[in-house]
Amino acid sequence: MMFTSSIITSIPNYDTAWHIGVTSRLAIPVSPSNYIYSHFEHVSGVPAAEDQQGVPITKLKILDALIERLSQMKKEPQGQISVDQIDALIEQYKKEIEQAATAHQILPYNPAPAGTAGTLVNLVA
Repeated sequence: MMFTSSIITSIPNYDTAWHIGVTSRLAIPVSPSNYIYSHFEHVSGVPAAEDQQGVPITKLKILDALIERLSQMKKEPQGQISVDQIDALIEQYKKEIEQAATAHQILPYNPAPAGTAGTLVNLVA
């Protein structure tokens, strides 16, 4: 399956790091410690530069699964869905991924829930 560069380079903050490698895998920067775990069928991780934040492995796996599913859809017999509809789905997924990436930049994941200050527990009833 061939992907155009417009799909790849339109994702914010990673547009200079994305490219199609010799093996037609999408190369995405990951943290150097996660590099050995970042090789999938359609997506492969490359060590991120010091000034660059790497993508989590879970996001790479999700992207790999999306690409696999879309490639399977293109291989299926052209019964009810056309190639144009599949391309429209690809564009829709691309926009949703971009919106999720933008939302993540605005409200990054906070692993520790904010506790209320001054909470008392009375264990004597």
